[in-house]
Order: sequence, then structure tokens, then C-alpha cells
Amino acid sequence: MPSSAELEDAPGPSASPEPSSLAAPTRSGAIARAGAIVTSAYLASRVVGWVRVVAISSVFGATPDLDAFYAAFRIPDLMFQLVAAGALASALIPVFAGLLVRGESERAWRVASTVINLILLGLALLGGVAFLLAPALVRAITPGFDDAELSRTVDLTRAMMLSPVMLALGSVATSILNAKDRFSAAAVAPIAYNAGIIGGLIFLTPAIGVDGLAVGVVSGSILSLLVQVPSVKAAGFRYAAVIDHRDRAVREALMLVAPRAFGLGVSQLTLLVATSVASGLVVGSITVFNVAFTIFQIPIGLIGVPLGIVLLPSMSRQLARASTDEFLGLLRRSLRLILFVTFPIATLAVVLRKPIVALLFQYGQFGAPAVDLTATVLPFFMIALTSECLIAVLARAFYAGRDTRTPVAAATLAVAVNVPLSVILAEHMGLAGLGLAIAVGSWAEAMALLVLLGRRYPAFDLLGTFRFLVKAAVAAAVCALPALVALTTLEGYGGPTPGKLALALELAASGSIGVAAYFGLAAAARIPEVRVLTSGLRAVTRRRPAN
Repeated sequence: MPSSAELEDAPGPSASPEPSSLAAPTRSGAIARAGAIVTSAYLASRVVGWVRVVAISSVFGATPDLDAFYAAFRIPDLMFQLVAAGALASALIPVFAGLLVRGESERAWRVASTVINLILLGLALLGGVAFLLAPALVRAITPGFDDAELSRTVDLTRAMMLSPVMLALGSVATSILNAKDRFSAAAVAPIAYNAGIIGGLIFLTPAIGVDGLAVGVVSGSILSLLVQVPSVKAAGFRYAAVIDHRDRAVREALMLVAPRAFGLGVSQLTLLVATSVASGLVVGSITVFNVAFTIFQIPIGLIGVPLGIVLLPSMSRQLARASTDEFLGLLRRSLRLILFVTFPIATLAVVLRKPIVALLFQYGQFGAPAVDLTATVLPFFMIALTSECLIAVLARAFYAGRDTRTPVAAATLAVAVNVPLSVILAEHMGLAGLGLAIAVGSWAEAMALLVLLGRRYPAFDLLGTFRFLVKAAVAAAVCALPALVALTTLEGYGGPTPGKLALALELAASGSIGVAAYFGLAAAARIPEVRVLTSGLRAVTRRRPAN
């Protein structure tokens, strides 16, 4: 389920020009190593996720069956987002971490048990209603489908109703493990989820068609929970069949969940509207939208999401101890590193979009027309790469302070911008208009969070962050030029229909030239993030454990 990701130091009034090191000493080194673990697991997850999407699209192509499957995904995904998803991380981790800091572990387990039981009750109610009302709900989100497509989508939606329950329980397990700085098993869960879907494709779709994918989704959601159970037990978790609504920590967690769940529900309007609009475009548009979105999510899942996951427990503890300066220092380093890394990735992805899509997804039934349409949509998604990674960290900065309302307000602003733009732009630009609308809404959300964070913490160097944003964006735009020249030159040798090896060589050579140009500019401009990356790598590989 698509979802959205989850280190800097700007010279300014309260910051020195040197200290931009993730490894500035012990604790940051531990964060860097944890980040490496999570990023490695997310890399593996994204690779398996890519294999999943490639396998599905190569078997089904951009067809009505696959459009129906992706559309059917939306209602179970909405249930999961409303009840669990990021709501748990934003609410349970700060409360849970605070209890652990105070030595109240027994109470922490009781709070976690209460949350599990409330989730099960909430999803049972929502699932029953959604199962009964599936025909009306599906018709509302896919007005462009004919009767056969609607019927197929309803059946697939009902078949996947168990998946949000399993994913929600898995999210509780992930929150518990992350709060205790145990990231490995939780980060492996998405791999198990994707493996279950791939298993459904291989073993079931030959016999039962697209229904096999729905069974695979449910199987994957169960696996994503099971792989975390041993680690949760090892962490000391003891389940209790209670709903302790009298506990102040439970009430606090629920008060934090409510606005976050509302915000995630509102945010889901973006994908619901995109699905609705795409259902009225050419056949295969929903599939192409999801393929482009998958490519867009790869760097977010490798940069923004892991960074946010690793930082939230640390930021929560820092604020629980009233260590505001440490909190702001870590946040500044995080934002600058995101800006430094994501801008060149986004610009190079725009320049190299056609060979990227062809290399990654042009297999089987997913042919040249689908590749061309995907390559048209992808650049507009990539405009939002930096903003989405910023949001993954900025939102968690507010969650760490037990504030879920501010990120919800920013997300609501993004939807208020995105939804009308989607309808307007899609009429003139087709699928590309949906991508551009998402990008505009994403940047509106990121800028709102940055400004509000600066107002809340006057010591936060907001102006320095904006200056660095502009500097990184300009350097990334410049680095795209030599990459474009290299690609244009190499395309002449590959011919009109280059093979996979030729595409890989084009990407490797053009991308390397662009990256080299970017780092050369960064070194000439004395941007300290070049040293941040090398320091982070040393922290990751350092054998001596952090104290």
C-alpha cells in the first residue's frame, strides 16, 4: 500500500559553520548505524517491491484487470490509514518512549495492549461496514469504470478486507520495536509483505487470475506481522486483553492518534481523487499512475522514511528530557542532508526518466506505449521528492513534541491545494496533471511545516535552511546539464530500441557524470554535507559500539 518516507547544520546566528556531522559523537554515530540498518532493509524492500510491480505489470500489462486491482486497493488502504499506519508511530512512540525513559515498562506494555485491542475493535467495525457497502464505495471512487470493471473491483476489495487488520497489528509491533531502538525486524516486514504478493502472483494467478493478487495481499500482510513477533517477544512485550481507558497515557495516546488519523484520512483523498480521475482516462491509466508512483516512492523509502523512523525515538527522548538544543541540532542536520541528497536525485530522474522507466518496467505486457506514458508522468512526481522527504522528518519533529495537530493542518492544506488542482490539471494534461497537482500540494505542506517549526522554536535557523534549499536546488539544476548532454550522446549509439544492457550503461554513465558535477560544485562552494556523508559512512562502519 502506498502509501509515504520515513541528517544538516546551516551556518547562522546560532550555529557554527563546521559541525554538520551525523557522527558528532556517540549518539549520532548510533543514529547513523541505525539509519544504515533501516535504509539497508528498506533498500531490500524497495527491490522486492520493484520485482513485485514488474512481475504484476509484465503479466497483466496496463489492462482493465490491473486497473481494477489497484482501484480495489484504495478502500482497505484507507481503513489502514485511518486506524493505524502513521497514526500509531506519531502517537504510540512518543508516549511509549516517555514511559520507558521514566522506567515504567509494565505500564508501557499495558498501554500497547490497549492500543492493539482498540485497533482490532475499530477495524472490525470499519471492515464490516466497508464489506457491506463495497459496491457503493467502489462506484464512488471509480466513476469511469463500466459494470464489469466495477463488479471485479468490488470482489477484489472484499477479498482484501483482512489485510488492514494484519497490517495494523504489524504497525503496533513496528512502533514498539522502534521505540526501543530495534529497527531490523520492523524494517524487514515490508519485504515479507511484498513476498506474499509475489507468491500470490506466481502460484495463484495462473489458476484464478487477478484474484490471486488479492489473496497474495492478505498473505503478505500476515507475513509482515509474523516476522516481527519474535523480536517483539524478545523486547519483553506482554499482551493483556484490556482496554485501560482510565490510564492517562492511554488517553494521551488516543488524543494524539485522533488528529493524525484524521490527517491521514484527508491525505488519502489525494489518491482517491487520482484514482477517480484516472478511471475516466485511457484504459491502463490507473496502472501507469501506480507504476510512476512506485518509482517516485523508491528514493523516499530509502531517504525520507528511514530517516524519519530512526529520528523519531531520539527526538522524542530529547524533548522528554527538555534537551531542545540537541533536538534542534539533530533536526537541522537532518533537513540539510535531505536537501543535499534529494535535489540531485530528483533532477537526474527527470533527465533520465525514459531509460529509467524502460529499464525498470518494460517487460512482458508492459510495452512501449505504457513506458512512454509513465515517463511523461514521472517528472511531475519527482518535483515532490525533496518535499516528501522533508515532510517525513518535519512531521516527526512535531510528533516528538506530542503535537499531531500541526502536521494534520499542513496535510489538510496540501489536500485542499491538490484535489481541485488534480481535477483542473488532469482535464488539460491528463495523468501528468495529477502528478503536478500532487507536487504542488506536497511543497505547500513542506513549506507550511518549516515555517510553523520556525515559529515554535525561534532558535531554529529557518532562514539558513531556506538559503541552503536554494543553493542545493541551483547546484542540482546545473548538474542536470552535463547528464543531459551525456544521455543525448549515448542514445545515438544505442539506437531507437536499446536493450537492457545499453539502457543500464546509458543510466550509469549519464548519472555518474551528473553526480560528479554536483559534488564538484558542492566542494567548490564548500558545502559541508560532503563531509557529513563521509562522516556518516565512518560512523556506520565503525566497529566500536556506541556507549
